[in-house]
Order: sequence, then structure tokens, then C-alpha cells
Amino acid sequence: MKQSAKILFILPAIILLFMPATGMGQPNRSESILMRQAKIFFGKLPPAMPGKEKDKSALVELGKMLYFEKGISVSKTKACNDCHRIDEKRGGVDNMAVSQGAAGTFGARNSPTTFNAGFQISQFRDGRSPDLADQAKGQTVNPAETGTPGLHPDSQKVADMLKEMKDYPRAFKRAFPREKEPINYDNAAYAIAAYQRTFITHDRFDQFMDGDENALTPAEKTGLEVFMNQGCIRCHGGPLLGGMLYQKLGIAHPYKNENDLGRYEVTANEKDRYVFKVPMLRNIMLTAPYFHDGEVATLAEAVDLMAWMQLDTEPAAADIDAILRFFTALTDIERVTAAPPNEARKKTQWQAPAMSQIPETAEGELIRYGYEIVTKTYSYLGAGAKDPNMIYTGNVLSCGNCHQEGGTKQFGIPWVGVRQQYPQFCSRENRESDLKDRINSCMERSMNGKALSEDSREMNAIESYINWLSRDVPENLAGLNTLKLKNIPNYKADLKKGESLYLISCQACHGEDGAGYRPRSAGDNGVHAVPPLWGNNSYNKGAGMSRLLTAASFVRANMPLGTPWQRPMFTEEEAYHVAAYFNSFDRPVRENSEADYPDRTKKPIDCPYPPYSDEFSQEQHQYGPFQPIIEFYKKKKK
Repeated sequence: MKQSAKILFILPAIILLFMPATGMGQPNRSESILMRQAKIFFGKLPPAMPGKEKDKSALVELGKMLYFEKGISVSKTKACNDCHRIDEKRGGVDNMAVSQGAAGTFGARNSPTTFNAGFQISQFRDGRSPDLADQAKGQTVNPAETGTPGLHPDSQKVADMLKEMKDYPRAFKRAFPREKEPINYDNAAYAIAAYQRTFITHDRFDQFMDGDENALTPAEKTGLEVFMNQGCIRCHGGPLLGGMLYQKLGIAHPYKNENDLGRYEVTANEKDRYVFKVPMLRNIMLTAPYFHDGEVATLAEAVDLMAWMQLDTEPAAADIDAILRFFTALTDIERVTAAPPNEARKKTQWQAPAMSQIPETAEGELIRYGYEIVTKTYSYLGAGAKDPNMIYTGNVLSCGNCHQEGGTKQFGIPWVGVRQQYPQFCSRENRESDLKDRINSCMERSMNGKALSEDSREMNAIESYINWLSRDVPENLAGLNTLKLKNIPNYKADLKKGESLYLISCQACHGEDGAGYRPRSAGDNGVHAVPPLWGNNSYNKGAGMSRLLTAASFVRANMPLGTPWQRPMFTEEEAYHVAAYFNSFDRPVRENSEADYPDRTKKPIDCPYPPYSDEFSQEQHQYGPFQPIIEFYKKKKK
């Protein structure tokens, strides 16, 4: 089955190459093969949902009022938006495993997103409602009948309450001017449906499908290829990448939770046991946790499990990483994309050399070995190494977790051009350091381990790979290191805001507990597909990423995974808060860290550990505000 699935979805790509001109017209030769494949398998998202042509502005406005109205719930505490949140940059969900209804009871299923819902074949995970209006009615019925929390068990009482509430009589009359008694349950549901028909996402994948080859990064295009070739498009095809058919969950291997019978509860047909509507993948980065029961915490695990249960395959960590990067391009631009940095107008993209350009020589072999080490560090230099004498790292990270895309991503702490920066003065040691010193500094801090021997094959391999990436590169190339914050917020980072942002945009990959994910294929010795952000398996407090401003700069230009630096998803303030949040958790403390920065006046203002040469607290150095510290050192220099 593993091989057949791959063949099944590689064949259309081959057929496409030889496809004659048909009624579709001659293929546009300016389009890449990948784009032409995507147009066949997915197609473009329509500009409007079915029924939109009948929706007047007054009807949509009424629907908006009702979507956020808590007063029609039995407890006066819940609205549609409480479970299907579209505020605060949410993805149409509450990011809970299951939602709590107005009566205090919890549903049995994870709340699906309301974005693009009207394009789908049906509503609810079991498809029991044919359209948005019927779905809106279903949210108020008895929880015991539907398994959903509901807002109120009595539809007539809902209508009666609306008649007594301020603004609604006039709003219903505007929306339904020809009806004598416009306030009724059916009209309320129809209005909510009209409002939901405005919930259409627009993302970079749409731009790619419109012909913009640069809308997706090279890494995201690789992810799209992996997504298609692994067989994911068998179910997740069409403009929504899903949402248009029903499928059994657990074709090759059963899902762990067999209590929910899925569509069988609607049809009583034996063939529908464990059959669910295939979820769409638009905005998938914003809709954690996953599956119908919300029991799968991370998107990496969801991808891994689906490959295992549906296709009988175990994708490698690199394939999962690639697919996640593609999924980032499916995130609604209008909901999460921040204003581009000023540098986007000044700096041009550069392209790192391709791995295929590495020479077939002894030096080329060393370069390739270096690439393997930095992308699979745990397997070569960590506890996953076959030789116990080769264990140098103390966590499960790989160098590539910080140095994005094998150290080739602009503003992703790349190694492109790094060779030309060394030797350089290192304030941490208060001396000049070379590239090997820098590598070992990462080994001891980011990898929470010990230094490599400077004449070891592993050190030479890593250095050779970095040197190869740096060949023919100008010394002051734009895009090295991180995209520094231009406007550092002049206040202490808000951990509550950071937690909220993490819940929406980060837990999809790293999990609520920040533990990341190791795929099934990795076993005990393989690398994580998603790295831990805190805890004993993450970087220690001596690492550069433990500093708030460094972490915020990195997040701004690179996260969620694969985000192009020119099109960030986080504002500077949001990156500031979320970086403070994940750095607020416990992590290893490097021994003798107090000896770092012998000249303490050169210690970074956001270094999270003492001692300092000023009177500001450790908490302020860790979370800000930093302006008073900056001003202190400015005056001291004078």
C-alpha cells in the first residue's frame, strides 16, 4: 500500500507533462510544472459562497449581531463566537479539544472552523446539516441529541428573547422588510448563515494559484510536492484542500478513539462507521488541536497519524517539516499577516547554492556530511547516535531548528556568508573567536552539550558546509542573522498576551506543553519534526535564543514555520510577547554562566541571567522594559 499510494499520486504529474491541448486550452508555458499540477488537483477558491448573491447588507449585519450575541444562550454567557472565534486573529475555532456550552456541559467533538464552511459539502463533522442555515439552527438543540453543547434548548424562546432585546426588532425589520413578523428562529439562522458566507480566507496559496510563482517560498513548494506525492490529495483535494467528501478514519490502521461512530450516527449505515467529513486544510495552522475529538495536540502528529492510519506510511521528519511549511501558506493573510518590515523595500532576496551543486569529491563528501549533521544533529551527535562516544549534545534539537532551511533562509539565522564574518570579537568570552569557536558555543548553549574537538571530522564537516554556503558571497550581505526589531516596545512583555498568541499560532506545531513532536518513523534515535521550545530537551539559558529580543526577532521573521520574512505573521509587539512567553518556562541552566561576559558592560541588555553591571533587576533584563537599560548605558558611555 505504501508504494501504490505514492505511484497513484505521482502518475498524474507525469501525465500532465504529456497532456495535449484540450478544452482547457494550451498550458501556459510560463507556469511551472508544480503550478500546473496544483491547478489540476486543487483549483481556485471561488470569490463568493453559494447563496451570497441573495445576501443584502442588512441581513449580513443582523447575522453579525447574532453571531456575537450572548443574550440568546440559556446562561447569557455564550455566543457562536465563543466556540467558533473569529476575533483576536482566531481561525474560527476556540483552540480547545472540545467546547463548553452555555449549560456548562462539554461537547463530544472538536468545534470545526466557520471559515469557508459554506463551500463545503455539508456542515458538522458527521455531515448532518446540509447548509449553513440548518447548521445555525442545530447549535441550539438539545445537547443529548446532537452531542454539541448548544446555546438554548428552545428555539421559540430564542425568538421571544430577541423580540425583547434592544436593537433586534429594528435590525430584523431591515433584514426582512416584507415580513409582518420577521423575528423568528428560521430568519435568525438565515441571517447568521449570511454573515458566515463572508468568512472566506485569502492566502498565499491563492496568490500562487493566481500565477504568482514567488507567493510560495522554495521550501513551501517542496512541501506542496511532498503533500501531493505522499498521497494526501486523495482526500484533501479541491480548492479547500478537503471538506468535499466523507472518508473513513482508520483505513489502514484504526484510530485510538473508537467511541465516536461518526456518520453512522446520522445514517445508521454500517458502511458509515468511523466515517467523517474530511476537514479542509485552509487556516489549519490556526485550528489546533486536531481530529474530531480534539485529542491530537499538534499538526505534526496529525500529519504523521494520518499518513499511518490512511496511507500505511511513516513519513520522515523532513517530509513532515516540509508539509508544515506548505501549510503555513494556507493561513489567511487578512487575519494574521502583519505589515511588512521596512527592509522589504530595500533588501532583495538572495538564493543559496543548491545541494546538487556540491562537487563529487572528497571535499564534497565532507560538505554533505556537514549538512547531515546540522539537519539531523540528534542522530549524529546526540543520544540518538549509534556510537555512545559520539554523544555531544544534551537535548533533542538540531542545528537547523534555529538555522532555518539548512542555514539558507534569509533572516533565518543563515550560514550563507558567515565564513566572511570570522574571526570576530566575541563579547561573551571577551576575545577574538573563529568559526570553530562559534560552532562550539552553539554546542554548549543551544544544544546544551559539550564542545567538539576542533580537529574532529564532525567539526571539519560542519565548517566545510558553512564555508561552501559562504562561497562567492559579499561580506555585508543583507539578511544575515535575524531581522532585528526596529521599535522595541517600551514596556514589560505581557505573558498573558504571549500565551494567547502562542495558543493561536504556535501550539499547532509545538503543542500546548511546548514539547514539540518526534514522528513514528524516527523511533528512539531519530530527530524531532518539531523542536521543544522549553524544558530539559530545549536550549539552555546561555543560548542566544533565550534572550527576549533575539527570540522576538527570530519569531517575527520566521514563525509560524516557514513564514517569509517579507510577509510576517506577527507584528513586532506580538513577537515580543510570544517570545517572552515561551522563554518564561524552565529550561536547563548552563554551568558557570556567571563567567560569561567578563566585561559586563558588553553584556546584552536582554541577557536573562546575572550578574550585570547595572542596578536593573534580572526580571527587567529578561522581560523589559529595555529603554531604561539602554539609556543607562548610553549615559555611562558619555
